[in-house]
Amino acid sequence: MEGEEDVRDNMWRARLDAILMHKVWGSLIFLGLVYLIFFLSFAIGDPLVRLVQTGTQMFSIWACRLLEPWPGLQSLLGEGVVGGVGGVLAFLPNVVLLFGAITVLENSGYMMRVSRLMSRIMKIMGLNGSSFAPLLLGFGCSVPAILSTRRIEGRNDRLVTIAILPMMSCAGRLPIYMMFVSALFPSHLQATVLFGIYAAGILLALLCARLLKNTFFKTVQRDSPHRLKKLRIPSLRKVGLLMWSRAFMYVRKAGTFILGASIILWFLNTYPRPEEGTVENAAAAMEHSYAGQIGHWMEPVTRVAGFDWKVNSALLGAFAAKEIFVTQMGILYAVQDGDSGAEAQQTLNARLKASYTPLQGISIMIFCLIALPCIGTVTVAKREAGTWWFALAQFTGLTLMGFVAATVVYQAGLLM
Repeated sequence: MEGEEDVRDNMWRARLDAILMHKVWGSLIFLGLVYLIFFLSFAIGDPLVRLVQTGTQMFSIWACRLLEPWPGLQSLLGEGVVGGVGGVLAFLPNVVLLFGAITVLENSGYMMRVSRLMSRIMKIMGLNGSSFAPLLLGFGCSVPAILSTRRIEGRNDRLVTIAILPMMSCAGRLPIYMMFVSALFPSHLQATVLFGIYAAGILLALLCARLLKNTFFKTVQRDSPHRLKKLRIPSLRKVGLLMWSRAFMYVRKAGTFILGASIILWFLNTYPRPEEGTVENAAAAMEHSYAGQIGHWMEPVTRVAGFDWKVNSALLGAFAAKEIFVTQMGILYAVQDGDSGAEAQQTLNARLKASYTPLQGISIMIFCLIALPCIGTVTVAKREAGTWWFALAQFTGLTLMGFVAATVVYQAGLLM
């Protein structure tokens, strides 16, 4: 009896594998699952995001009341810490849901099937099947994804994979997308827009891989077949532990590195203070600050892509960590028109909608998708490639390509 059950079980698994790895049906199933993940990240995540925002707002109100005798500290907490770190933490539910979905797919054995399925596309683009796993990890964080390329045989294959990895939208970019998508697009289009941004990054990465393999990194194409593990129901305990671990890393980053960056950005946004009576409102004071001056200095160039001085100043912080873009925008809009830090989270979407068009939102997201690999990615790329020239060429090339792509999208949209 046990032998017959094993035979039936193996036959069922073989049939399922044949469907999941079919070049047509398998690809459609994979794309459908990815779209479903994005849809659920909004359907389930949005109410949780609002709950986090409410809690952040209540804390800010309580803390700002305690600090009323000290206006400087009140400004630092409300406009800097809560406006910055709170803006990043608000998207924690979306990040956890994305991590959880990827973890379930990994632990079920499905991702190994996708890797085998995608090896055909990898070969067309000049890569081997071993490149798929690092590219997949890139949706979490580029740093461990680059480290995982050590398993790829062949230096050129490895360098090409490292070069295109930043175009896989890491978890740090997700809050940027969520901020603009939720503010500028109706609910029935949000999942589609987010899916399109991720799909665009994948397509661009594969096209760049093909170009690099045909020019700077020519080599004989190889592949390393790997044995498929059996499909299984994921362990809820293991999935839960991994989700907790990744969520903790996200919160720790918000509470340490992003907290420090938020304080620095608050200083750049607050000083030098204009003389009393020389400015009409907080927005004018912000333009007078160091951050405003840098943003205005860049604006004549970046205007062709639809960026204003506020976006420019936020992009400066994004080089340190992508989440800081949301931090900076939260700080900027928390103080505009005399708003307090306690109201920043509640009004950010409304202020973004009043300040930017959906076309500008797409242009900004396209730029963030491609350009400005964070400082951690640049450092690890240098270490793994063994030279600063590679890391600097990657950073410069992706930033220029991102700006050109954003400009083309924005200008084409204006003509339509």
